[in-house]
Amino acid sequence: METGFQKADHTGKSISMSCNPRIFLFSFLSFGLTRNLTSSQNSTLLFAKDNNVRNCSCSTEIKSCEYSLANLMCNCRSVLFQRNRTLSRVGYTGDLVVWFTDTSVLGQLLNFTFVRDLKLSLCGALPLPTDYLAIIGLQRLEVQTANSTEQRLIIYNHEKPMGKTSQHHREKISLFHISYLDTSLFNGPSLKAYSVEGVFSITEQFPNLPYPKTFSVTNTSYVVTLIY
Repeated sequence: METGFQKADHTGKSISMSCNPRIFLFSFLSFGLTRNLTSSQNSTLLFAKDNNVRNCSCSTEIKSCEYSLANLMCNCRSVLFQRNRTLSRVGYTGDLVVWFTDTSVLGQLLNFTFVRDLKLSLCGALPLPTDYLAIIGLQRLEVQTANSTEQRLIIYNHEKPMGKTSQHHREKISLFHISYLDTSLFNGPSLKAYSVEGVFSITEQFPNLPYPKTFSVTNTSYVVTLIY
C-alpha cells in the first residue's frame, strides 16, 4: 500500500516518553467498545497538585489553571500518583481537559491513552523540550498557554475512518489512528499537523517515535498524525 500524506485543517489556538505496553494493549482492546459509548455532558479535568492527581467531573468550563475554582465548582477526587508510573486509566470517551506544568507528568497522565477530544493547558513556564506524546483516536485538539490565545486543530471529524476495514490481499485490514504531539508546539505561535496513511509498522517507518516494541498487532494499518 502506498504511503499518503494529508494536512489537517486547523483554526485559531505534547515526549520521548516511556510507554507502558500493557496500557497500550488495553487501549486497543477497548478501542471498539469505547467508540459506541455515549459521552457524558460533563467534561473530565485532570491536573497534578501536591504529588496527587485530581480527577474532576465539571459541568461548566473552568478557566485554565484555576485550581481552587476547579475544586470548588467540579466534583473532584484525588488519584494516587507516583512519578515514573503511568496511571491505569486507558480511555476517555468524552471531553478531556488536562492542566500541566511539566511534560513528564503530562506523559504519565496521557501517553498511549484513547482520547477523542483533548484540551491541554500549560500552567508552567516556557520553553518546553521537544518530546513526543502518543494519543490514540484523537479527533480534536486544543492547546493554550498563559500568554497565548487558544489554538484548535481538527485531525478528523467523522467516525468512519476509525473503524474502517478494507480488503488487502484477501485479508481484512483494521485501521487505527495514532497521533504524536511534539510538546515544543507550545513554544510556537501556530499549531500544525500532517498525517501519514498506510503505515503497517510504526517502529520501521518512525523509529524515533515512542512505541511499545513488545506489542504487535497483525492486519493493522495506522494513520499516524504528527502534531507540531
